[in-house]
Amino acid sequence: MDLASLHKILKDPTRRNLVLHLNRRGQLAYMELMNLLEITNTGKFNYHLKILGNLIEKGEDGKYRLTERGQLASQLLQKFPEKTMETKPLGMGDALLIGVAGSLLLFLFPGLFIIGAVMGSLFIVTLYELFVPGAVMWWLTVKRAKSHDFYDLLKPPIIPLALTIALLVLMFVMRVPFKLQVSYESSYDQFIGIGFLALGFFPFIGVIITESLYRMTKRL
Repeated sequence: MDLASLHKILKDPTRRNLVLHLNRRGQLAYMELMNLLEITNTGKFNYHLKILGNLIEKGEDGKYRLTERGQLASQLLQKFPEKTMETKPLGMGDALLIGVAGSLLLFLFPGLFIIGAVMGSLFIVTLYELFVPGAVMWWLTVKRAKSHDFYDLLKPPIIPLALTIALLVLMFVMRVPFKLQVSYESSYDQFIGIGFLALGFFPFIGVIITESLYRMTKRL
């Protein structure tokens, strides 16, 4: 493992503290580590354990300890302490607000696809929907949580998806009284429904692409 890879692994304060705790205490159980790091979500904690890779190991007694590489990493952290940039998991309140902001951008012009189809610029409209809401939510999440963990980045896009599904259900319910008059066998109706549902997944794609581009630029 080179220094660049080690830096990427230990740039997160949670992972740095985990290594330092193990260095001081020798070995710690899963729940002991979670309590020391003040992490309540096992999914997020398991993510950090996975990223640390061969810096830590789990013994037969179920406790975690530093490997030889991990001990060297802890020595580097003690000799060259990095200025701590406080990170914290993105709260549900913040995720909700950022998700609503992304939703407003996603549904900024309800007739955008119709206008684009008529004017022959549907491709441009699709690019907007695919990248702009997701990029804005990515930027707001990074600014708020100071984190590039996908666990945090993918929280806000859940809101536009939930709103999209809710709107689809509402549209279906509103058309129930006209079931005898409106044909549901139309492939056009199916196309519109599938397309609208796909729109709810666009922010996820936008966030993933934006974060991937960010990580690629950091490697250059």
